This record gives sequence, C-alpha cells and structure tokens, in this order.
Amino acid sequence: MGDYITDWAEGKLAEIAFGKFLERNWGVKAELDFNVYLGSRATDRGDIVAVEVGGVKYEPRVKIDVKSTKPDSRWAMVDLREFENRRYDVYVWVKVGLPLNHLARPIFEALKGENLAELENKIPSLEHISAEVAGFAYREEVEENWHVFKKGDEVHDPEKPSRKLFHAKTDNKACSLSKLRNSDEEWGELVRRIVGRSTL
Repeated sequence: MGDYITDWAEGKLAEIAFGKFLERNWGVKAELDFNVYLGSRATDRGDIVAVEVGGVKYEPRVKIDVKSTKPDSRWAMVDLREFENRRYDVYVWVKVGLPLNHLARPIFEALKGENLAELENKIPSLEHISAEVAGFAYREEVEENWHVFKKGDEVHDPEKPSRKLFHAKTDNKACSLSKLRNSDEEWGELVRRIVGRSTL
C-alpha cells in the first residue's frame, strides 16, 4: 500500500511540477488530469488535458505522459507493455524529492490520541517538495533508439557501467536521463507543438 501511494503521489507531483515549468518558462498554463485510471479504465489521452495561452484555451496537439523518478535516478524508463498499449507522443521525466517517510504524518494524525506527542516533532512536514524537470523524448526516439531491459536484467549506472543499480522489475525501454532532450530550443519546439502554434 505504501509503494502504491508513493508512486501515485510522486506521479501527480511530477505533473504539477511540469505544469509550473510550462507556465514559468513559456507562459503556458496547463490543465492537468488528476483522475486515477485502473486496469481497463486506463486512458492514453495524456496528462495535460488543456493548455491556456494569453487567456485562450487550446486542446493539446500532442499527448504527453509525465513520469516521475527519484532525485538520484540515472535512467529514464518506460514499461514496455504500457509503451505498446498506450500511445503517447511525448514522455517527460521529472525528478521528485518526496521523502520516504511522507506517510508518517497522516499515520500520526490517526494515532494522535495515543500519547505520542513527542513523536510529532520528529516527523518532517511536506510544505516544500523539490522537483526537477529532467528532460523529454519523442515516442519515435523511444521506439527506435532506446535500450530494452528485460525483467530480471541487471541495470547498471550508464556513466559507471561497473556499478550495479538494481534488477529490472518489468520489461522496459530505457535511456540515460542525461541523454534526454533538455535544451531551451528543444523545449521551445515541444511547447509550440503542444499548443499548435509556430510562435508563442
């Protein structure tokens, strides 16, 4: 349950961070999809459902999947089954610094009457969570150029190949985070594609 809540929370925080990134850098307000879709209800309409520029709302011209990853991650990964079954045009990665003990506060609230007052000072608040937009890739790049890790494969640090990081839990398409598109020019082109306008 903790893993599920953490994954869901990090994903939504990544979407919020990307929305702030678009507005701060490009003046584009993003309307995000905060619905949770499970199993057969899963959708591939994208994490941004509308954008607003200069007071005018547009439907995004590309479907974007915003993915969260840990601050110390080295790889951008897309679950292969998801990639084949849900068609997004663009994948964006955001490093989210959600503390591992983020569930402690709501648990504490539930137990407040149990004489645990001294514990409260030791539980960090979540007033600020760090997030860094790491970069993006177009679907064609993921399809044609990315490495495939099969379930159980050893995944090594792309910059220090002798250092093992983890075993793949599923089949994945993968690329070093450092090789994602991340220049101002590339972001500008993506934003123009999103809003369907040659200039902003």
